[in-house]
Amino acid sequence: MKLRVAVTATFVIVAVYAQNSEHEALVSRMKEAALAYTDRLQDFTCTQFLKRSAGSSPDGPHWKLLDTQEAQLDYVDHKERYTLLRVNGQTTDPAKRIKQGPYLTPGGEFGTMLQKIFNPKGQAEFEWDHEEGDGAARTCVFRYNVPLATTTEVIKVEAGRIPVGHHGLVWSDCDTGTVKRFRIESDFGEVIRSGRRIPVGFHLEVRYMPVTIGSQQFLLPDNVEEVSLFYKTWTRVEIQFQQYRKYDANSTIKFDGHF
Repeated sequence: MKLRVAVTATFVIVAVYAQNSEHEALVSRMKEAALAYTDRLQDFTCTQFLKRSAGSSPDGPHWKLLDTQEAQLDYVDHKERYTLLRVNGQTTDPAKRIKQGPYLTPGGEFGTMLQKIFNPKGQAEFEWDHEEGDGAARTCVFRYNVPLATTTEVIKVEAGRIPVGHHGLVWSDCDTGTVKRFRIESDFGEVIRSGRRIPVGFHLEVRYMPVTIGSQQFLLPDNVEEVSLFYKTWTRVEIQFQQYRKYDANSTIKFDGHF
């Protein structure tokens, strides 16, 4: 009996070690894929549909609509360029129709925020969480944490830059390490205004989907939700990316009546 217990214990230790080694190898593949993500992207164009709301709580339930926006997004030379087409369904002077205030301005969905998780300077710690799906569709989920001491993430408030630590979840292909989805929750920073300490922070979730552009397939953002806090105001931004296609410098902007 004692011998059997010892053998069983040894087997468990070996199994756990093998599993930990497998998870560490997967994290390495995730880092490699994430840091090379933008380098693999080619020039393209898509349409961005954005909805902004404001409220007094990050969970709602009473969100007040600020505006809806439609923009053409050109991704050229690894940079994002936006052409605002409509605000609240109107094409006349759309920029003047955007609701002004201490509200969130989104950005970085095409790789910038993903790299904040895997940037070596951030020294993120990863911990296995669980596995989803089966067969060829397996998704491995990890928790991560980037402390304030090593973070590369900053929240920009007017001329100020506030560094914040962050943590969250990463969903990746169990075989390739390709990130399919990630969720970031920042720590809360502070900005001083008129002697008052004003808290700032955000939650961000990005989901990717396979998209064929020309003859090649890429993993590109499908939808994004970001919720941010400035003082007592929470802003929720919901984004959908549609109509991915090859970039054409000579293309003209057409209104499709989405709103």
